[in-house]
Amino acid sequence: MGAGDPAVRDVGALLYRRLLRLDSQAAPAADLAYGYSVSQDGLTYHLPLETGQLWSDGRPITSADVIATVAWVQSRGFGDAATAAPWRDVHVRDDGNGVSFDLAGPRASFAAQLTQLPILPLAALTPAQLATLPSTAASAMATSGPLRVVSSTAASITLFPNPHAARRVRLNQVEIDLFSHFADAVAAFRARSVDAVVATDPSARAQLVAAGGKPHDITTFRFVDLLFNERTPTLADPAVRQAIAGSIDRSLLVSGPLRGMGVAEVGAVPAGVAWATPHLAIPPRDVSSAAAALEADGWRMGPGGVRVRGAASLHFGLAVADVAPLPEVAASIARQLFAAGIDVTVSTLPGGALTKLLVGGRFDMAIADWDSGPDPDVSSFWRSTAVPPAGFNVSGGPPDPFLDQALDRVATLSTPSARASAALAVSSQLSDDLPGLFLETPQVSLVVRPGIAVVVPPVGYSASRYDDIVAWHRG
Repeated sequence: MGAGDPAVRDVGALLYRRLLRLDSQAAPAADLAYGYSVSQDGLTYHLPLETGQLWSDGRPITSADVIATVAWVQSRGFGDAATAAPWRDVHVRDDGNGVSFDLAGPRASFAAQLTQLPILPLAALTPAQLATLPSTAASAMATSGPLRVVSSTAASITLFPNPHAARRVRLNQVEIDLFSHFADAVAAFRARSVDAVVATDPSARAQLVAAGGKPHDITTFRFVDLLFNERTPTLADPAVRQAIAGSIDRSLLVSGPLRGMGVAEVGAVPAGVAWATPHLAIPPRDVSSAAAALEADGWRMGPGGVRVRGAASLHFGLAVADVAPLPEVAASIARQLFAAGIDVTVSTLPGGALTKLLVGGRFDMAIADWDSGPDPDVSSFWRSTAVPPAGFNVSGGPPDPFLDQALDRVATLSTPSARASAALAVSSQLSDDLPGLFLETPQVSLVVRPGIAVVVPPVGYSASRYDDIVAWHRG
């Protein structure tokens, strides 16, 4: 599998702490820092460090480690461009009581950004060791998390408790086994040689549950939406888009192709960002009203059950990535829309081909799965200026200054209540504009054998399953 495998990357959550962590509502909370404050102009974040914290080798964790970690991420040799990008305009300094970060402009998502950066003991490394990063990170460096690596191979990673951890684990040893194929992981689960397996789609979860496992679901920061290309004359008609929206039952998607492994979504902020997710009612499916609206708009039922208006017909292509369970979701939507006289042809594409199709504007409708991250700022998807390559606003609709203003407030206001209110305004404005229809927030699931007691957070990434590993034990 190797370092590029998500399971390997997730191990980092067991080894290294951050300045801030996400709480059960995905709000930034204390970790290495015991809180944070923001200057009135939104340009400086101050994080006082907890005292007495130690690396696994007994050395103190200091602001020098924080500064060195940020410097490494900002260095030319750092290999992850996506991780490095939001750190380019950030200056970090020791302020005598912790660290302060100076930003080039107000960025309310910065607190969430801090929850994604593991602090490493780089201040203690020699230049030669720094030059070999990240290959030395998993084994040669001291750790701050609940565990430390004692051995690793291409097939497994063995971890022991960190004797200096702030929170001690109840387990004597943790072994992470890496499988090239999911079927091998299921076989190992059935054979009781592994105690838990992560499922990232409904089929995988069902297989593990059938093998006797108990699922623990985590609501992610992703969102799946049905995108409309408003460059297409028919889809430029708001009545058609509204009729499509009224003909779709999200509960049928969750209970059908998703097999309960998802949360029905109607707002722009994924359900995983629970502290800022507006509590919007899921509208019921109303095919009769959708059909009546289309009739009023001049669309008459034609041959074969497809509505026509003059030479035009309500026939659309629906593009979707070949990633389970999205093709099944697309098929369900096609069936639901046909009841209103809207015909859909589903095209399943590799993920990269779908992205090119969206960026090039060569689609009618598309189902896309986006990762929004643990913050309600969704500007990169919906701001009028966020068209490719500057962002992912691919619908081609007209600029909306009111939507842009609401997005600006989410992006710059630092007060959580004000940001949540602005997020509600974003969802409301997008509901009016309807460049796309939000369908659901996907989940991942840790499926555990009987006799193993685990605690997992309700929201987060796949790595979040380890957030409360200190409480895991054999029942």
